[in-house]
Amino acid sequence: MSADACAAAETLSERVRRIARGWVARRPVYLDTETTGLGKDDEVVELAVIGHDGAVLVNARCRPLKPIPPAATRVHGIADSDVLRAPTWSELAGEVGRVLADRLVVIYNADFDLRILAQTARRHRCRRPLAGACCAMKLYAALRGDWDGMRGDYRWQTLGAAAAQLGLDVPADLHSARADAELTRRLLVHLASAR
Repeated sequence: MSADACAAAETLSERVRRIARGWVARRPVYLDTETTGLGKDDEVVELAVIGHDGAVLVNARCRPLKPIPPAATRVHGIADSDVLRAPTWSELAGEVGRVLADRLVVIYNADFDLRILAQTARRHRCRRPLAGACCAMKLYAALRGDWDGMRGDYRWQTLGAAAAQLGLDVPADLHSARADAELTRRLLVHLASAR
């Protein structure tokens, strides 16, 4: 690697860390969802919001309008029987909206969670609780620096892979909304404090 390339990489690394420090300084909340799937009609079945200090602000399951497919259950372990008596999204949305109001929200893979939240709100005929968020996945991808020429962007890492690459403990209950939101918080704090 040339000296110019090393200097550019150092500049990018410092820029990522400066952004992370700026987000952390704003005392954000961290959000994660588990869903019925990845498609255009899928919806939230579990949502967690963790405060900047690690406090659990929301940790709830909700009953979707469609069955949870076995493939989704294999990922997060949530089956239809687990949400049978859970509130619907329309019953949970107000609380989530209040917790997120006027807060900086950080999500690992924000584009996905924002799309799922919007879809869920539409399906349940209520307002979406969040219009935008900061994406910790894209921030980490820039720091990692693996260029994907096909996409023309940095290669994304799963949350578990990113945490392992940074030497963070990966929780046994990865793919629960609470564990993933907390791991996102720990990842961002690590990025902000690393030199």
